[in-house]
Amino acid sequence: MNHLSIHLANLLSIAQSSIMKPKSHPLIIWPLAWIAFLLCPKLNSVPKVEKNLSYGPHERQVMDVYWDSGYENAPIVFTIHGGGFKKGDKVYCNADMRKLYAGKGCIVVSPNYRLVGKGEPITKDDCALDAAMAVAYLQANAKRFGGDPKRILSTGYSAGGYISAWIAYRKNWDWPSYARHKPRKLNIVGWFGDSPFLPPDLISQVGPGDPPGFVLYGGKREHPATPASQGHDVQSALRKSKVWSKMVYVDFLGHVPAKRILFSPQTRDRETHQAYLQFLDMVCLGKGNPKAGELIEVAGR
Repeated sequence: MNHLSIHLANLLSIAQSSIMKPKSHPLIIWPLAWIAFLLCPKLNSVPKVEKNLSYGPHERQVMDVYWDSGYENAPIVFTIHGGGFKKGDKVYCNADMRKLYAGKGCIVVSPNYRLVGKGEPITKDDCALDAAMAVAYLQANAKRFGGDPKRILSTGYSAGGYISAWIAYRKNWDWPSYARHKPRKLNIVGWFGDSPFLPPDLISQVGPGDPPGFVLYGGKREHPATPASQGHDVQSALRKSKVWSKMVYVDFLGHVPAKRILFSPQTRDRETHQAYLQFLDMVCLGKGNPKAGELIEVAGR
């Protein structure tokens, strides 16, 4: 039970005892009882999950949604798996990731998407368009999960980092005829990439007024398709467009270091963790103004 729940439980207990013994607290009986009545539903909120929610006609066009029954206008975080566009699954969104985002009161969504090389003429941008369709679906149905359709954070690792950046920085949408929702704009408020694959044609889409970006790369053992130089390039593009950015460079780790350096309570780097929480406060909750343009270098252990 969190601190708010404990305080509400105490308040409810006082109100109940006051009602049973009206002479003991004559001036606060009904105010306390009324406040407890209004707030006690929060005490009964429970974590919920909907698995394999369909957002399109293909068997891979499904997603898992994690939320809390007490949410109202909660930010929405998309976590998009990698796998070189050829493999991978939404189960990549593990308990540590969900716990970090839930700690900020966020709905967490993990989509699958069609894969390249499975007997269909699928490209990496088809993969990205699938994930964008998932975002469009949640944007249109956010209230069902207690979400805010205007506060969506796009995150992903490796190939999923490419997809999440494509969703965050693409300006024009050409939705397929079978898309259930075809918004002119996806309401992305921030982007996070864990060793994201960022070719020049994607970085060139960054412009003024775009969502803030937070990137994390490994060092000498990073994948050759996702060198840390891509992180410096996208940060330079964001800075040039006067868009907030931050980069974390982990010299002693290789590809996709976020699960170890950010999400795992046992192995996370404190400075990286605090910087990311500040980023979430800024883009998801509209709180704080953390310093932009920094490079956090995580030393070997």
